[in-house]
Amino acid sequence: MENFKKWAKLNGVFNDSIILGIPRDNPEITPKEECRYDVCVVINKDFNVTKPAHIGEFSGGKYAVFLLDHTKEAVSEFWGNIFSEIERNNLSIREQPIIERYTSQMIDNHLCEILVPIQ
Repeated sequence: MENFKKWAKLNGVFNDSIILGIPRDNPEITPKEECRYDVCVVINKDFNVTKPAHIGEFSGGKYAVFLLDHTKEAVSEFWGNIFSEIERNNLSIREQPIIERYTSQMIDNHLCEILVPIQ
């Protein structure tokens, strides 16, 4: 994350951008040290992306959005309750990664959003 912040600030896209954290592996079946995680920033299509960053696309879709404190305790509580909360609200999770979403203001206030892909 620190390398990403440095790159984003250097390229002028940190302060007013949406930042996404996207896990690429399931930590229940992948050893912790082998789990991959993408850090992304939403840019306009004309932005000149410089190395080490590269362009990717976000497929979008429908998500249940949860705002929480970005603390170990709050995140642990979220993961402990999310699946029963989804079931309680008669929702179904799609086969897509659960995403973390931030803005620089949210980071400054120790907040994050968790986006759960739903059908």
